[in-house]
Amino acid sequence: MVFKRMFRGGTREDRAEPESLEDLIVLERYEEAEQRLKARLRENPDDLHSYLKLAEVHTALRRVGDAVEDYLHVADEYARDGFYEKGIALLGRARKLIPADDALPLKIAALEQIKALEHKRAAAVEGVRQSGASGIETSSRVLALQRGWTALATSRLIGDLATDQVRRLFSAFDFVNPEVGDVLAREDEQRPILFLLVGAQLEAAADGTQVRRFGPRDILGETALFERGAWPVTLTVTEPGLVLALDRAGVERVLAGNPDPRRLLAALRARGIDRELEGLVRRLRTKR
Repeated sequence: MVFKRMFRGGTREDRAEPESLEDLIVLERYEEAEQRLKARLRENPDDLHSYLKLAEVHTALRRVGDAVEDYLHVADEYARDGFYEKGIALLGRARKLIPADDALPLKIAALEQIKALEHKRAAAVEGVRQSGASGIETSSRVLALQRGWTALATSRLIGDLATDQVRRLFSAFDFVNPEVGDVLAREDEQRPILFLLVGAQLEAAADGTQVRRFGPRDILGETALFERGAWPVTLTVTEPGLVLALDRAGVERVLAGNPDPRRLLAALRARGIDRELEGLVRRLRTKR
């Protein structure tokens, strides 16, 4: 039908039929195709397929700025719905149109990071479900993890770990919800356990004197857990919230069959808060 019209062939009825959008594009009647697409979008602003077609038409019309704007709009919508790969692909198309633009590579990198964090969140949830807890307890833990993920996602620990390591670690964490006044560790106590604070806040004190406060994303206990050292301070809860705990049994579970155990252990010990606390306590006692 298209080729008949192109060569003025066909019957009068054929020539009277309105061209489809695809016909207009094939015939390079891009201005008409643009008007058709804009009319569609006025009726249905959520029609992402029409936005993509409009981007192609704008590219053909050499209106690069409009085409890039179309691609960015659809990429943002895909990202909002969790389709990160599609969003990144569209940003790649936009970048080809304006390769000298410095903002697009940053936007692509940011979306890549969001995608990676989403994969890690899914891995953490999978790890919780593999933990061996009862069905009700697993559901409760998954809900608590989802609520606390914003804090965890920005932690150095999650950033340093590969997706598989995140899954392994969360399969071994115990979920603790302490109340204000609860003591998680006592000064000079030999208790091999590590704490990752998600929502709780703690006060560290030595000899009855406050040394420091801790909150979400802080990790304490690497010396107590991995070197079997005594706790240099007493940790008391000042704000309730979720705490993830890892004991020796949990470490053994995480390391069993782990292809990269050193990286995991290094990530857990990266902050060095225990050493910092030991130094603060020594200075406190020296002053006395």
